Amino acid sequence: MRKVKASIQRLFDRAVKKALHESSIRSDELLAEKIARKINSKVQTKIRSDVNENFYPSSRAKRPIGHVYDEFSRGTNPFSLIQTCGIADVTDPIEKIVSLYNKYGIVKIRRLYSQEQSQELATNCENFSGLTTLDFNKVVKGEKKWAKGGAPVLHDDRFWPYAADKNLMKVLHGILGEKCFEFGSAVAVHYSARGLHRDYRPLVEDAKSDYSFMKPKKRIVRVLHYCADGGGAFGYIPFSHDQQKFTEATKRVGVKHDTAWFDEHRETVRQARTTKDFFAADNIERHISWAYADPGDVMVTNSAMLHCGEYLTGPRAFFVSSYAEANSDTVKRAAAPIKSDIGVNYHKFMLNCGFQGSQEVLDFVKERDAKAMEA
Repeated sequence: MRKVKASIQRLFDRAVKKALHESSIRSDELLAEKIARKINSKVQTKIRSDVNENFYPSSRAKRPIGHVYDEFSRGTNPFSLIQTCGIADVTDPIEKIVSLYNKYGIVKIRRLYSQEQSQELATNCENFSGLTTLDFNKVVKGEKKWAKGGAPVLHDDRFWPYAADKNLMKVLHGILGEKCFEFGSAVAVHYSARGLHRDYRPLVEDAKSDYSFMKPKKRIVRVLHYCADGGGAFGYIPFSHDQQKFTEATKRVGVKHDTAWFDEHRETVRQARTTKDFFAADNIERHISWAYADPGDVMVTNSAMLHCGEYLTGPRAFFVSSYAEANSDTVKRAAAPIKSDIGVNYHKFMLNCGFQGSQEVLDFVKERDAKAMEA
């Protein structure tokens, strides 16, 4: 079996090398794409007839092989020429962290939580989801389903201290003001949102909204903690949370595409699962920048920024909490999932911790429930 695969691989490599040579001579990218796809189709058919495995053609087959080893990726990332993410330590001045967030829309805060706190959070995520670390292989095989969402803070008080962390609150007050509150939370275990997307689309993609990425006046802050032992990677399209900043950045690095092109990634990947042709998806993905976090680090991002998760290579767990200024756009949305006393008690807890916007959520829920009782 190994000899068959090795023979096929050599045939594949020679054919791809020939395609690359022809494309470089003629400087014809379309021809290179056509040749490579034709080769991929033939090789895929050959492999499937010989072994019981699936191999999918991809633009990776056309990338330069490297000068010494296989050191080149599927394509260069133009955004790598400039800084696109702030990096701070939990001991840094709040003003520095806020300034980095305002500049980039994303800042990694190192060591916000201790290793012990991070491990405890990972355990809480697994308990809440019903999945264990060892279940990862079952998720890969389709024997179990990954876990995501769940609004954990409204159902389990073990998550409250993480959402209300004092150091995090100081940063959030610097970004949003003291009238902010926790807007929505989620847990994910053995899950990755691979397609580029924005959170809270009804707000951030509404041109009339103050949260619109086209001309933002307000922002929703998203805090992500990869708490499993392996940490995690956060993919993002730099400055896509602010159209003006995005335009300025793309001019600097020579990117010709608008944010709408990157926003097609999720649907492009869905189609690739049927067509088995990943050329278009790979072309978008080479522009994705990555911020890496160890357990205890958090990514503080703008929810309007196009972002995605990494490829899953092992167990993964993370906790997300979002924050916003209390106003007519946010309070009603935050109150909607509060259906029990624990949700009310959560916002009382957050209010006592210093998140003053929770008071407006409590007032809204109280008035809503009173009207429901009268009806």
